[in-house]
Amino acid sequence: MITSSGKIIEIHGQKFCVACKQIRDHTCFHMVYRKSEKSDDAYRKEERWNCDRCHAAKTITKEVPIPTEKAMLVKLLMSLSEKYELAGSTISVEPREVRAVFRFPEHDLPKLRAIAENWSDRGYITAKDLLKLEKAGMRDVAKIPPKWAPSKRELRAEAMRNAFS
Repeated sequence: MITSSGKIIEIHGQKFCVACKQIRDHTCFHMVYRKSEKSDDAYRKEERWNCDRCHAAKTITKEVPIPTEKAMLVKLLMSLSEKYELAGSTISVEPREVRAVFRFPEHDLPKLRAIAENWSDRGYITAKDLLKLEKAGMRDVAKIPPKWAPSKRELRAEAMRNAFS
């Protein structure tokens, strides 16, 4: 698939192949969005997939609704908990409003992790850093929660940014 800027994009996924009669790896080389004839609030998305093993072609057509501003805002708010270390979040959607509450951890976890790393690298810790750990109730370094691994979506987005920049 060639974008309007001239970049070539291939989308890979697993689909059921009619010729192989199994779920196989497929590659999408062509995707088109057209205004739907049935509804003004949707687009028709047409994808052309090819089986990587037997090269059988398959066309998938879907009706995709146009996202509202409220839906885009909720999606953005939901993605924040993946980007930042939050203790939790609550999002409520009402007819005329969207409310979001984000709970932060009681202590600065990245700073506590840095103190623990310095402690393990140097073999000693300053009294100031030890007081910070004690105040957080994490004098035992094993109690410090590990940093979250990035999600598959974040890794994929980072790979796409690196490939196309």
